Amino acid sequence: MKRAAAAGSLLGLLGVMAACGPHVDARNARAMEDADALYVGGRYRESAEAWLAASRAADSAYDRDEAVYRAAGGYSRAGDSERAEALLGALATGHGARAGRAGFDRATLVSETEPARGETLRLAALRAHPEAGVAPQALREYLDGVAVRDGERAALDRCEALRRELAATDLDETALYECASRHEALHETAAALAGYLATAEHHPYPNGALWDDALAGASRAEEALGEPRAAIALLERMLAETEHSVGIGSYERSRYAPARFHVAELYRDALADPERARREFQRVALEHPTSLLGGPALFEAARLAARAGDTRGACDALAELRHRYPDSRLDGCGALICPEAPAARHPCSAADRAALTSGAGAPAHSASSSFSSSSSSSSSSSSP
Repeated sequence: MKRAAAAGSLLGLLGVMAACGPHVDARNARAMEDADALYVGGRYRESAEAWLAASRAADSAYDRDEAVYRAAGGYSRAGDSERAEALLGALATGHGARAGRAGFDRATLVSETEPARGETLRLAALRAHPEAGVAPQALREYLDGVAVRDGERAALDRCEALRRELAATDLDETALYECASRHEALHETAAALAGYLATAEHHPYPNGALWDDALAGASRAEEALGEPRAAIALLERMLAETEHSVGIGSYERSRYAPARFHVAELYRDALADPERARREFQRVALEHPTSLLGGPALFEAARLAARAGDTRGACDALAELRHRYPDSRLDGCGALICPEAPAARHPCSAADRAALTSGAGAPAHSASSSFSSSSSSSSSSSSP
């Protein structure tokens, strides 16, 4: 049963790869179509055998390796993990286009029933194929496995060793970031800051996949070290790279709106500058109009205006909130801030009303959660 479950877990990895590969020789195309049809029809073992037959008839090394890879997927889905592993192992030791993927898939398959051997295979694949598209995720999975077995400190030590070993490979960015995040988790803030900054500097925008995550991490570290202005400067460095499109709108990463929201929070809370915070909250809705943080940002701008005695400014901000986000739950609380606020579509909830009337703060969503975790490319999903 365990082998059957392990085999089934590779369905997503091995079962739908035909559309992703390069052109297949026309003389072998029909055999591959027949093999694929068997797979789609749920006849997995027959499909695997048909793929092996196609591999023997293939005229190119690519077609042969692709057919063997697909055969492994069929055997895996049929519950024959032993045969699937043998085929993946043969591909992994070769030099074909499927060598890297096969090595990582083999590790995943084996890990289901033999975690220790799977971990060894995953490490070997990381060293042999750091350029593979699945290598970054495999590195994280490997270190998570070390953490589960030996603890977070051991995982960090292993991460640092691999970071040095893989520094000249395509895994350098992932390794740098992963080590920094593990330093942060262990409250080694200065080391985390250095690691995040190194990630952003070695792999800058626009090619750095983790560039914005690294700057967010560095900002968190500066904030934890009691340097809110330095934290803001790092977020502004990130936000300066928004690309405007040829048509309408802009290209931006998921960190951008939470970054602007948190800049506002820092001005409000850490620097006690409510007027600047108010302007920054307004910028969230203006510069990131599709973000779910726009409604909470405008509401907080209204609340800060009311606290400063600017009733007109508070009412204007609430009017903008209703215009941009007509379904926002916060619209119902507008009358507590602006006496002339029109009737709302939604009532102000008891929790939101208590937060406003007690003086404990606004009910608006806080973006701090987006900067309290090293998980890459996080974004808010709460209702405005």
